Amino acid sequence: MKKIFFFGALCLMNVALMAENYELRTLTFEDADAKFAPYTLEYANKTISTWSDLVDDAQYNGTLTYTSGGVYTWCDAENTLLTHSFTAPYWSGGHAISNFTNPGFTNNDLPANTAWYELQFATLHGGNNGSKNFCVHNGYVDDYNSAYTTYQTIAFADGKARVIDHMYVTNICYTLNSLVYGDGFNPPATDTTTFHIVAIGQDANGNEISRTSFALYLGKDSVVTTWQKWDLSVLGEVVSVGFNLVGSADLYGDWGLNAPGYFAYDDVAVRFDKNDQTAVNNLVVPSSNGKKMLMNGQIVILREGKTYTIMGQELK
Repeated sequence: MKKIFFFGALCLMNVALMAENYELRTLTFEDADAKFAPYTLEYANKTISTWSDLVDDAQYNGTLTYTSGGVYTWCDAENTLLTHSFTAPYWSGGHAISNFTNPGFTNNDLPANTAWYELQFATLHGGNNGSKNFCVHNGYVDDYNSAYTTYQTIAFADGKARVIDHMYVTNICYTLNSLVYGDGFNPPATDTTTFHIVAIGQDANGNEISRTSFALYLGKDSVVTTWQKWDLSVLGEVVSVGFNLVGSADLYGDWGLNAPGYFAYDDVAVRFDKNDQTAVNNLVVPSSNGKKMLMNGQIVILREGKTYTIMGQELK
């Protein structure tokens, strides 16, 4: 019995020592926590000094996220070092900063003369814990599009592997409407419908080393409408994390996933060694000129004389 108590005490001591070896730094997306030097998104002639400067002027077809070829970039340079870039337009995938909200996700909650795909950046409750800003992920990889698209990722700008402890996630209103009520592409979800985020831990070469998932929808009685904590520490030390959205068979059609491939996230906590003072002092903003980025190229689908994006939106 004494041996059991001794072993238990030793385990607790080791856990305590491990906890003392790191501190949590949190990416909040709030302006008061903006820890990066100002930089310019040249394609939009916009200087970025705070997180709110990265919120577009519209949820759909805005200047920052839909100027074709523009490279939208953010980096928590002097805090978590997490960074992300995507090449506009946003319907090809990316992580965009938002502060948009919508009161609900029924069709009665849809503003006049607006389609649900035009509310790509809205949650029901703003950011986590009553905050203002958050980030919206768009993009998925499935059997249909895997030949020409890749995971949208967040990565450590210095290329060093660290443990991402957790983040908070929720559904956006557009996805909730499509899942619960159905739309022109996606039938209403059933009691057996599932919809998950998959996080893929990657090494410095982009190879998968771990993965975990979080359920956004598990039948009609388990729908995420509030912010929920997601433990990502199980991924271990990673250089980057790619995100995918996967659903049950009823959410797929001839052209892959029919449900909108979005989720919102906030308050990303990263474990840092207490002696780690790393910061990225000079953010390099990718240029929209010159060499094209291969990620998220513009792919369209021709169907019945009309043209659609891979996200199911008709191009006029």
